[in-house]
Amino acid sequence: MGAGFLKALESIDADAGDPLEPRLRDMIRLRVSHLNGCRSSARLHSESLAKAGARPDLISALARPVRQMRDGLVSDGDAAALRLAEVLTDAPRGLEGEMRDQVGAWFNAAQLGAIIEVVAATNAWNRVLRGIE
Repeated sequence: MGAGFLKALESIDADAGDPLEPRLRDMIRLRVSHLNGCRSSARLHSESLAKAGARPDLISALARPVRQMRDGLVSDGDAAALRLAEVLTDAPRGLEGEMRDQVGAWFNAAQLGAIIEVVAATNAWNRVLRGIE
């Protein structure tokens, strides 16, 4: 894998999700990393959330499907964004119509695009890192 590719991926990742709150970006990154089984990324994003003050129960909950989170752990908007991340990461299912409507109730077009950017960049990193773990 060339250094140019990794540098380009770093650049994409640095700009991904700008319209989103940093906490939500890290939550999405952690959830996607768990879905992809990328231990090094999951550790990195868990540590980032912990340093930002996220509660340990939230960090550990992101290892499970959003629908299994206990009520009140995340806002309804954050849950919708995390659910979208799950759907986008599980490519065979595709983007469910109900999911588009649900996430659209909480995020504008720029924010929705930002969620998709974060998921895409995290999926790319996970695949690269899993190849060298």
